[in-house]
Amino acid sequence: MQINHNINAMITQHALHQNNNAMGKSLEKLSTGLKINRAQDDAAGLAMSEQMRTQIRGLGKAKQNSQDGIAALQIAEGGLAEVTNIMQRQRELAIQAANDTLTSTERKYLDLEFQELSKEIARIAKTTDYNGKNMLNWSEDPNLSFGAIGDKNALQAELRAEHTKITSLTNGFSLNTIAGDTGITDALDALADFMNADNDVGNAAVVKGLLDDLEAAVNAIDTSGLTGKDLALADALKERLGIIVNNNAQPSSDSLSRLYLTMVENDMTSAASYTLHIGPNYSSGMGSKWANEMTITYISFNPGSLGLSTKNLKTQNNATEAIDQLDKVIKSVSGVRAKIGTYINRLEYTINNVASLEFNTQDAESRIRDTDFAEATTAFTRNQILVQSATSMLAQANTLPQTALTLING
Repeated sequence: MQINHNINAMITQHALHQNNNAMGKSLEKLSTGLKINRAQDDAAGLAMSEQMRTQIRGLGKAKQNSQDGIAALQIAEGGLAEVTNIMQRQRELAIQAANDTLTSTERKYLDLEFQELSKEIARIAKTTDYNGKNMLNWSEDPNLSFGAIGDKNALQAELRAEHTKITSLTNGFSLNTIAGDTGITDALDALADFMNADNDVGNAAVVKGLLDDLEAAVNAIDTSGLTGKDLALADALKERLGIIVNNNAQPSSDSLSRLYLTMVENDMTSAASYTLHIGPNYSSGMGSKWANEMTITYISFNPGSLGLSTKNLKTQNNATEAIDQLDKVIKSVSGVRAKIGTYINRLEYTINNVASLEFNTQDAESRIRDTDFAEATTAFTRNQILVQSATSMLAQANTLPQTALTLING
């Protein structure tokens, strides 16, 4: 019998320490509601949970962005709705003024209202805004309106980079080998001249002309007589030029097709345009940035662009001209309203999808990280009993050496 080292007490003390730690973890899980509070609890689970939390927070903001986009579009559509009402009234006045029963005096009175209504259209165009940004009357200042076409120098740099990619494909063989009289050399030279000159690269008509020339050159390329490296290079060149001039191709970050869509189809020189970030990521994950962005584009206007600022009802001929112009403009504005409506409908589906992703991802994260209270309570009760038992046994183990006194006392 030894008294210097109470092995039983040491074993019991170690068990008590372990039980105390286990009960502490159970208390932590029950008090925080989290099964994983630190990496040591579950390293893999923590990594998965944090990634899901990143997505959940991103999805929440993406949903809010989509809702903000709908709010902005509704403001724009509301302004256009009132403009349509005004133009309908102007058309009534024009039809009335076109009747030969009126004299110039009556037409003058009708024209007074017509001109005031044109001024009101201008006022609506200038004052319809969301968060201080104009929704209808485009300007290049991104702080004043939706629709700035971006840094023109940057666009020019992209054009230049694209030209470099195209010409690099022709290294190793003569363009005349495949071009002949197709004009591909002239088309490339024209693109280079346009980039190097001090041009407005937002000029959609110029860009479209360049792309049309390239398309004609592509269609005229004959690769039937080529083999080996020349054939491979020619096919690569033809494919790249085809992507550039094909506005139905998926835009890529280094392709002129994106600039084509920006400057030609969307006519950024006279359009209101802005990008909504409707996804939780950008350049990676869930389809890269094209799956996380939505570009809203519609034609901006003012009485000048509508052709109403020069119209009047002072004569019968002027009145009939105004009717024709109003018919065109009403149709155009209605088309813009319809386009805005399609964007709103799409965003509503986007919100539904993002909300579904959000709560399903939250459910998955909860299963990984949240405490199962039934299980945790059972574990806590077990650990509590073990702590009490180990404490009692430690007291018993500490009394065992006292039996040595009976030997001393005889």
